[in-house]
Amino acid sequence: MTRTTFLLISVAVIAVLACGLYLGFGYFRLPEVSMGLHGWIALGLGTVLSIIVGGGLSAILIISRRRGFDEAAHEVYRQIDPDRFD
Repeated sequence: MTRTTFLLISVAVIAVLACGLYLGFGYFRLPEVSMGLHGWIALGLGTVLSIIVGGGLSAILIISRRRGFDEAAHEVYRQIDPDRFD
């Protein structure tokens, strides 16, 4: 592991911990707030739909790559400058 990689990983870990601490302290300092049934339903639907959309887009990306749909776009650049895009 190079020094730069170690530094970047350390910065990322520190940033995640700082965000977690900020959210943790903020949660305990908030006044008592309750969410109704409609709020929980909206939260659940939003979470499920976000996961479905993310999974669908990832699947489309993988399928298009495996079937070679990305190669057609790559060939255009290869014809323009064959030495640069090998």
